[in-house]
Amino acid sequence: MKVFSNYSFIFAALFIAFVSLPIIGNGWGKVSEKIKVACIGDSITFGARLDNPEEESYPARLQKLLGGKYLVENFGVSSCTLIRKGIPTVWTQLSKIKEANPNIVVISLGTNDTCGEGACGDRKCWEYKDEFEGDYNDLIDTLRTWPSQPKIWICAPSPMVLETPGLSEERVQGLSLRKPRLQELNQIIKKVAENKKVGFIDLNTPLAGKAELFTEQDGVHPNEYGYFAIAKLVYREIKKEI
Repeated sequence: MKVFSNYSFIFAALFIAFVSLPIIGNGWGKVSEKIKVACIGDSITFGARLDNPEEESYPARLQKLLGGKYLVENFGVSSCTLIRKGIPTVWTQLSKIKEANPNIVVISLGTNDTCGEGACGDRKCWEYKDEFEGDYNDLIDTLRTWPSQPKIWICAPSPMVLETPGLSEERVQGLSLRKPRLQELNQIIKKVAENKKVGFIDLNTPLAGKAELFTEQDGVHPNEYGYFAIAKLVYREIKKEI
């Protein structure tokens, strides 16, 4: 009877441990589930002008900085705007990003919203600049309805650097129009971050005038060193809160 009693005790202990597993881990495998980071943006988030964006884009670099406990996904779309009336716009991407169930969202948009009224050919974005702030507020409100309840950081996008070697006269003229517009939007982005109480990451000031960090003949898209600099800025800010 004593032997039977010992076996009964062991069986009961194992049963309790087994039943407790889903409670402790919120389901099988979730004890070690990675923290998901969604990087939302345009071609600068995607990693344009790089030979290997899968390894050298800022989200890819951010993944290496954060390490194996995190899963960083790149949702950058070339030419993407924040303004709803832009084409393409982040608003058409939200269902896909929501399905990723991110715990952290980093948004860097605004560069393409400076297009229009004499810049970027026939693109029309700056014509709707008065809608930028309201659309950004709405975007944050939308993200806050997601089941994952992500922590949100919004970025002042990286600068336009007219000192970059090899810029054509046409490129200089276009960027000269757009650069002050971007500064105007950056002030709005900072204001939105304060009002909505989300994180703010300045990617503009630290990279301003640093031609060595930008692709020659371009002046907007970073080179591999510039993308790494962006990743380090994002990493530094989000690590303060996680």
